[in-house]
Amino acid sequence: MIKLVLHGAQYSLRPFEPQDLPQFIQLGSATCGSLHLRNGQSFEDLRERFRVFVRDFAFRPESHIFVVRSDTGDYAGHVWLNETTNRFNGNKELWIWDVSVESRFQRQGLGRALMDFAKERASSLNCDQLWLLVADQNEAAKSLYLASGLSSRAQMMCLDSDELMKS
Repeated sequence: MIKLVLHGAQYSLRPFEPQDLPQFIQLGSATCGSLHLRNGQSFEDLRERFRVFVRDFAFRPESHIFVVRSDTGDYAGHVWLNETTNRFNGNKELWIWDVSVESRFQRQGLGRALMDFAKERASSLNCDQLWLLVADQNEAAKSLYLASGLSSRAQMMCLDSDELMKS
């Protein structure tokens, strides 16, 4: 467990435990899951699909999830990391699959602390690179990632099915 003191408040950063699952699903489906939201899809459907994704991928050896709790035990956020090897260049990569902070704990340095932790984790795992995806419209997250030293390398583009026949 890592103790964090940010703006006078105390937090603990520790590996994911089973009791974290409901909050992890709720927050993660709103952040990580929302990147994949389809037109007309309900949030309940998205949350269920995210829950299945978590079931299938979160507990593999290459997956590393860490949770932040406040000094009163409130769930404040998490970072989900996934270790992989790039099949094209052989680089060992650490992907940030999700970094999320509950709204009432935002703007207190937790996002930056989680990004710093992800960088330290990548280094300790001897990774060549740290990667993540971010939604175009998520300006706050993009600012955090740029301030954390990440740079833009590519841009994902999408054409939804209702537009396929129009083009």
